[in-house]
Amino acid sequence: MHKDRVTPHHTSPIRQDQTYILYWMQAAQRLHENYALEAAMRASVRHNKPLRVLFVLDPTFKEANHRHYSFMLEGLSSLRDKLRALNIEFYLDIGPFTDTVVKHLSRAVLFIFDKGYTRALRAVRLAVVEAAIAENLPTYEIETELIVPIEKASQKCEYAARTLRPKLLRQVETYLDEAVLTPPLHAPLAEPSYADMPVEAWLTHIEADTSIRKSPYFTGGEDIALARLETFIDELLCHYDKSNDPSLNLTSQLSPYLHFGQLSAVRVYQRVSAALDRCPVAVEGFLEQLLVRRELAFNFVYYCNGYDRFDTMTDRWAYETMHAHADDHRPILYTKDDYHRYDTHDPYFNAAMKEMVLTGYMHNYMRMYWGKKIIEWSPDMKTAYETILELNNAYFIDGRDPNSYAGVAWLFGRHDRAWTRRDIFGSLRYMNAAGLKRKFDIEAYVERMERLQPSKKS
Repeated sequence: MHKDRVTPHHTSPIRQDQTYILYWMQAAQRLHENYALEAAMRASVRHNKPLRVLFVLDPTFKEANHRHYSFMLEGLSSLRDKLRALNIEFYLDIGPFTDTVVKHLSRAVLFIFDKGYTRALRAVRLAVVEAAIAENLPTYEIETELIVPIEKASQKCEYAARTLRPKLLRQVETYLDEAVLTPPLHAPLAEPSYADMPVEAWLTHIEADTSIRKSPYFTGGEDIALARLETFIDELLCHYDKSNDPSLNLTSQLSPYLHFGQLSAVRVYQRVSAALDRCPVAVEGFLEQLLVRRELAFNFVYYCNGYDRFDTMTDRWAYETMHAHADDHRPILYTKDDYHRYDTHDPYFNAAMKEMVLTGYMHNYMRMYWGKKIIEWSPDMKTAYETILELNNAYFIDGRDPNSYAGVAWLFGRHDRAWTRRDIFGSLRYMNAAGLKRKFDIEAYVERMERLQPSKKS
């Protein structure tokens, strides 16, 4: 593990008289290329103490619903068994993040946790660190979710991909470090916790919002993520240069697994890079998305504090053009109820909406088109933004992700440039049905979406 992934928050001597090495796992819900778990395992062996991997389920977590929780808990159920096979205790606790983690600090020899990037997750970690320091507990934060650590890539909110790309490409090879698993020698504590409950019992216990049910098309878990990755590499990767076409279904569909930390971006980068000689154009296109576009999104939420608020999520030129066209006539207006019923005049929008509602996923190109149409059909830009973000966060398995916040802000000019001025949009990029028809066999996409079936519990 590269030293740049480690942030020491408190370097007091270890508390050898206490019970366990504590790793609070939240972002990296996996075994492989989990640098925080690697550090915790090594500490367990070095200090001859059992390792407790703590995961906290916070029932009050904003906008989380049955779909999100089901996918995450499927992964945790599998991970629990893997950790136990390695002599590691998996302790699942339920309650508000800060209070629940803090109650485990008093018996810790040393405390390790993985890094968060969004405002809420960073605030929780800061509060926990303050509590750990107050207890004079050695505390270390380990960066697990990015290839190039965020503060090594840049110290500011980058304007666009072109400004971040060279910084990432200069450093990427430095951070493709393997995580070495060193199973603890000490027997796990195996103290009673919620960890032994099945997924459905977890969902019942936290009273998960069931208005949006589990996706029948995606199942969570590291093994499933790794299998999807290999299938993508074997069957689809060399066609990735055509992945913008919604009718061809050539995307990796790995984003839900990356969002929940069930798959490491480092692992994906290494495996995809191995195919560079076989199909260089397609591989380079995929790595652009995985490295540059994804880490640009993390840079956005990390350095732009208002990344999820209409008044602060995009650039000045975008606000100026939106303001200049605020009074433009909007000939077609739809509501969220219309969207939920797939009841607009646009069959391509309706198909994309159906894909999102039923599967928890939407083809990347259609996400852009879908958002641009909501802008066009809303009474004002703020309403459009709030509608898009609400639907995004509710239905997508990878909603509430840095990629989601950056993607929604992109619809309003962030990380983009000014285009030809037109009604409603001003200089914001515009997309229309004629473009879909010209570029793709968009009717094939619509036909595929018409065959989708809802979950029996939807």
